[in-house]
Amino acid sequence: MTLKFNETFLNDLEKRLANTKIMVIGDLILDCYFSGEVNRISPEAPVPVFDLRSISYSLGGAANVAANLRGLKAQVELIGIVGKDDKGEILKDLAKKQGIGTQGIVEDQERPTTLKTRIIAQSQHLLRVDFEKKDPLNVQLIESLKKIYQRLLPEVDAVILSDYAKGVLMVEEFCRELIEEARKAGKPVLVDPKSVSWRKYQGATSITPNLKEFKQTALKEDLPIEDLEESGKALIEKFGLDFLVITLGKDGVFLVQPEKRGLHLPAQAKEVYDVSGAGDTMISSLTAFYTAGLPLEKALEMANIAAGIVVGKVGTKPVYWEEIKAFFYKNNQEGYDG
Repeated sequence: MTLKFNETFLNDLEKRLANTKIMVIGDLILDCYFSGEVNRISPEAPVPVFDLRSISYSLGGAANVAANLRGLKAQVELIGIVGKDDKGEILKDLAKKQGIGTQGIVEDQERPTTLKTRIIAQSQHLLRVDFEKKDPLNVQLIESLKKIYQRLLPEVDAVILSDYAKGVLMVEEFCRELIEEARKAGKPVLVDPKSVSWRKYQGATSITPNLKEFKQTALKEDLPIEDLEESGKALIEKFGLDFLVITLGKDGVFLVQPEKRGLHLPAQAKEVYDVSGAGDTMISSLTAFYTAGLPLEKALEMANIAAGIVVGKVGTKPVYWEEIKAFFYKNNQEGYDG
C-alpha cells in the first residue's frame, strides 16, 4: 500500500466526493431478507423448520451501486426499470430515503420488480428465492430510458453501467450507444459486466469483472486464462478500454493498464461474512474516488479498502464514508504506514 494516513487528505477528499455526481444505469433489484431461527426438523419431511422473526428490504443490483455511492457522499442519479407493483414502490422509497435521484426509474407493466429473497437463520444463509423476468427491454422502454439518459448526462461527472443480465443492458446497440454518448461528452464510463462477450461494452473507460467472468471472456477470445496481465492487455486493446480491474475475492484486486506492469493489491478484509454486493462496492467506490480526482492507483487502493469493509457485513449493504475514515484512524493508531 502507498496511501498514507492524513486527516487533511481525508477531509479534502470528502468535500470532493460531495461535489461529484455519478449516473448509474442498469438492472434494479430489491433484496428481501427473511430472518429467523432453525431449531428443529419438520415431522412432515426431513427439512428444517424456519421460524420467521423479521422481514427487511435493501437495494440490490444497480440500486446497490447507487447506495454505495451515496454512502461515500457522492450525488447519484439512478436509471432502470421496476414493475408496476408494491416491490417497485418499496425500491423507489428506499432509494429516495437514501438521497438517490429516482427520476430515471421507469415502470414496466409487463414484468415484476426483480426480487431476491434470502432466508437467513442464526446469520447463516439457508436459501435464496428469485422472482424475475429477464427478457430484453422493448423498444418503447429503451426510448424512454434513452431520453432520460440524454437529459441527465450533461449534469453528471461519470457513468456506471451495472449489468446483472436482467434485461436493461441486454440489447447491444443500446449499451454501446450509452457508452459512445458518454465518451463523446468527456465522461468516464465504468462497466460491471455479466455478458461473456464484451463487444457491447466497446469503448468503455474500464470493465471490472470478477475472476470467473474475466476467465470466461478470455477463454472466449482464445487468450491464456491464467496470465491476467497478458490477457488483460489484449482485452484492453480489443475493446478500446483505458484500463481493466479484475476482482479476485479473498485475493484482492488486479489492475491492468496498457503501458504499465499489472498491479496486485491484496484484500483488506479482516473477516469475511458475506460477499454479496462486493462487486457493487468495488465499482462504485473506484468510480467515486477516480472521478473525485484521485490518481487511478490510489483510487483503486481506496476502493479495495471499501470492498474489504463491506464483506464484513451480513447481506447486501453499502459502505459508508465514516467507515473509510474509521479504517484510517484505527490503522494509524496501530502503526499502519500505507
